Amino acid sequence: MRRAILILCLFCSSLQLLRGQDKIPVVPPELGGPGFEKIAAQDGWESGDFLPEDFPYLADERAVKGGSISLSITDFPITFRAYGKDENSQITRLIHGFVYEPLITVNPLTLEFAPALASHWKVGDDGQTFWFRIDPRARFSDGTPVTTEDVVATYDLALDPRILSPYTNTFYEGFDPPEAVSPYIFKVRGVGSGWKNLLYFGGTSILPAHVIGHLNGDEYIEEYNYTMPTGSGPYEVKTENVRKGRAITLTRRKDWWRKDDPIFKSWYNFDSITFVVVVDERLQLEKFKKGKFDLYLITRAQWYEEEFNDEPVNRGLIQKRKIYNDEPQGVSGLVFNMRKPPFDNPKVREAFTYLFNREGLVKNLMYGQYLMTNSYYPGSVYENPNNPKVTYNPEKGAALLVEAGYTTRNKEGILEKDGKPLVIEMPIVDNWVRVMTPVQQEWKKAGIKLEFRQVDYPIQFKLLNERNFDIAFMSWGGLLYPNPKSSFHSELADIPNTNNLAGFKNRVADSLINLELVTFDLSKRVQIIRQLDSILVASHQYALAWYAPFTRVAYWNKFGHPDFYIGRTSDWRSILSLWWYDPDKAALVERGKDDPTMTLPTGSSEVYFWKEYEENLDSH
Repeated sequence: MRRAILILCLFCSSLQLLRGQDKIPVVPPELGGPGFEKIAAQDGWESGDFLPEDFPYLADERAVKGGSISLSITDFPITFRAYGKDENSQITRLIHGFVYEPLITVNPLTLEFAPALASHWKVGDDGQTFWFRIDPRARFSDGTPVTTEDVVATYDLALDPRILSPYTNTFYEGFDPPEAVSPYIFKVRGVGSGWKNLLYFGGTSILPAHVIGHLNGDEYIEEYNYTMPTGSGPYEVKTENVRKGRAITLTRRKDWWRKDDPIFKSWYNFDSITFVVVVDERLQLEKFKKGKFDLYLITRAQWYEEEFNDEPVNRGLIQKRKIYNDEPQGVSGLVFNMRKPPFDNPKVREAFTYLFNREGLVKNLMYGQYLMTNSYYPGSVYENPNNPKVTYNPEKGAALLVEAGYTTRNKEGILEKDGKPLVIEMPIVDNWVRVMTPVQQEWKKAGIKLEFRQVDYPIQFKLLNERNFDIAFMSWGGLLYPNPKSSFHSELADIPNTNNLAGFKNRVADSLINLELVTFDLSKRVQIIRQLDSILVASHQYALAWYAPFTRVAYWNKFGHPDFYIGRTSDWRSILSLWWYDPDKAALVERGKDDPTMTLPTGSSEVYFWKEYEENLDSH
């Protein structure tokens, strides 16, 4: 009893010292303090790590700190919030990944858990209670130590319905409130059994309690839109470096608490990373070629083939690369709003899948570079090999529309049902008009009037989140571990601001989703998701499009990079973490701009490092 009281007193006094920011708390080893590492293993704690033999595949020892990199984005984010309304946009998530840290992460090479804010973790005998030990070195950018108090405050905020993010609320409702055992150790229990609970709660981005702990959801939403609570990550966003609607600059923290860890000596090298807003896609390309920014993501196959064969590329001043790796592939296609006519009718949805000439688009506009998507988990072990391979078939599409009741045409040649013409509206950004115009023309022949509502990305995002659309083209990123619940569970179908855009509801799918969550055996999870995949494909909630197992980029030749360019399972974003500024190369590029006779090595435009890595693994 006396020992318990002593530990409790130490805990309380430690928290007081932590709030003072000027002293390191005295915490006994059994509560996560100095000496914890010596007793952790015997108490069942785990701590994955990056092994020295894996370093050549994770980073590059040639990397140096300094310099900058800039790239364009098509839209300024609606918000910078880590939690709350409109949080789920690509650029917002990208920024969060540099500013905030989770408790644990995944080794991109082995896919095993690795430490982040938490140095150690363990799983209870029930399989659903988890303990985390926060690394005592961890600090927010204002110098405040990261403690269990911050975890509790982050959980409370994420659970507050006033942040207007239903999926975030639902997600955290899956856990009992975390309980602080000490300033460094806490436990949390999943409400339901699930193999992902350790990964999911471990992936929580931790915000500082001394900043957000006193705010309710309303106050947080009002106060934090284009400002960010201080983070513990390698970069920060300073208010003076945000030009609303125009640009955002991340600044490297030279006092980041993990900067001297062996693996991170070669990560996070740029002193600044700047995202420049250029809405027009053609203007993006032209500005890049004029040197207005450094890195360009080549999203059009046509431009990869036609726009990067000019003089700066041939002389090596600009480099272009198509990089193949094992990045999980997401799903893209035309999503139908199943909550209202005409797409509440499954025959109409199926008809549109046959009327979507994706093969023609890939052949005529995309140089045949893409693969057809026939799964919601394309190119992965989760794809059901028995899924039907839908191909363009206007005759079958027309027959299905007749079965759905569209048997007559009006004076404009538009199909009608009960006197109502088949007219649908699509919110569309400028860059996609060229892709969808051929579809619009073909559908007109089929008796369908497709009307474009031209908007920018934030408005399109808002319309989809509020379910104010008939049909839209949507692309989702892939996940190492699929999370079908967030996109396909019935409980999210009628809730705005969730990923279930189509409004898909299916009891059998729900049961499979729930079963996958509690299945710890990987091979069994694969079979469950394959069953789910067949149901999703049969629902025709999307007219599936295409995917590409590579990343295309162009860049001014002033950077160093690992031989593998991007991580084994990463997308282009790992460029910002792994590459570095090379002042010698940069000087040569500047000279080359004025000297038309100067050339630099161009290198191979196609990179197969990770494919060769896979082949070597298979041969051993």
